[in-house]
Amino acid sequence: MNNSVKEMDFVSLKNNFDAVCDDVNGKGETVALTLKNGRKVFIMPEENYDEISHFVIKSVSANTLTR
Repeated sequence: MNNSVKEMDFVSLKNNFDAVCDDVNGKGETVALTLKNGRKVFIMPEENYDEISHFVIKSVSANTLTR
């Protein structure tokens, strides 16, 4: 897996979507999209999915897990 992560905000992703897709699918780059609340969404090539060792999902609402 390519260890470099390209940081990006939503506006950049929206305005450069095709180029970002080319970077992810063609060059194998991972892109980190930073949301307004500070959380990050990682976009990575499908062939790298098996290399994900763990991930953490934090619940910010008590209702999230009870519904």
